[in-house]
Amino acid sequence: MRAIFYQYGKEVVREPFTLLLMLGMTIFFAFIIGGSNEQNIFVYSTEMEDSELSSYIEQWNEAEELNLMVTTETEAIRKLSTHEVEVILEAGRTDYRLHVAYEGSPVAAFVGPTINSHYMQRQLEDSVDDIDVIQAAYTYQTDVMAEGSTFDQSLQSLFGFTLYFAFFTISFSIMSILQQKEAGTWNRIILSPTSKTQMYTGNLLFSFLLAYLQIALVLTLFVTLFDYDYYGGFWKLLLIIIPYVFAIMAFGIFLSGIVTASQQLNGIIPLFATSFAMLGGAFWPLDIVQSEFLLGMSYMSPIMYGIEMMMGATVNNWELQQFFFPASILIFIGLVLTGIGIRLMERKSV
Repeated sequence: MRAIFYQYGKEVVREPFTLLLMLGMTIFFAFIIGGSNEQNIFVYSTEMEDSELSSYIEQWNEAEELNLMVTTETEAIRKLSTHEVEVILEAGRTDYRLHVAYEGSPVAAFVGPTINSHYMQRQLEDSVDDIDVIQAAYTYQTDVMAEGSTFDQSLQSLFGFTLYFAFFTISFSIMSILQQKEAGTWNRIILSPTSKTQMYTGNLLFSFLLAYLQIALVLTLFVTLFDYDYYGGFWKLLLIIIPYVFAIMAFGIFLSGIVTASQQLNGIIPLFATSFAMLGGAFWPLDIVQSEFLLGMSYMSPIMYGIEMMMGATVNNWELQQFFFPASILIFIGLVLTGIGIRLMERKSV
């Protein structure tokens, strides 16, 4: 088994293009789709001059992860209608309106309580003289806002694309078993003292470690170089991705068992990976999906359980027992598909 690790290690060092491509694509799409850690919200007003509106915005931008920018009504409506932004804010002196691109926008759910707290504070300041009452009410509103703000677009995109591209890495690495059988190398190795169990274990363990290290490296890069906030859950992330990597490794084995040639595997890997990503919420939050059928289909996607656990370890601050159900589903998927996949690969003649 050490020889298998040595062989694959030399291949990765000699031709690291695939691994580097997956890393680069993950970083690129996480930045493009997720943006920065700040939520960019465009604000306009039909009641106030720009100078007065700017004084409001200075207070709002003090709230964590908000970046409000003044624009004109025409430009704001254009950005919303073309889906350049999910939310625009129409600010008045005593109230406000959030215009959303679609119903159930998670960004609107995040921004609304923050803006509402500042309007409430202004109303209290106009009607109550006791400063202690104002501070107590504002503190309560801020606490409620913090409890409800459990969405982070940047982390959603980072986790989604990280799990998506790891699917490609592990599936293409498992393809080496098919290629060895097609070239006749597999049968020659069987004649050596190496057993089939050692051969499968070596190949699959290397694929598992390769995908795990890719995910761990991406998470480490974003927290160290790009200053992403994992809400104190970095070490939990490194632990909970293990069931996901095991499940997608098993799915790669299963796909290798049902195809008849490595060229076929090249074609179906992107199909299944993209389907799982779309159903599992890698490209957009499942909160915005209105179809009950598609939401039901999402439970078939390993990526859905992976993102759920990663968001639970960071933004949602899950307790230990909350990870048991999604982790057990992934482990069950992994065990079943590994057994079926290896059996199929052994029974067919390549």
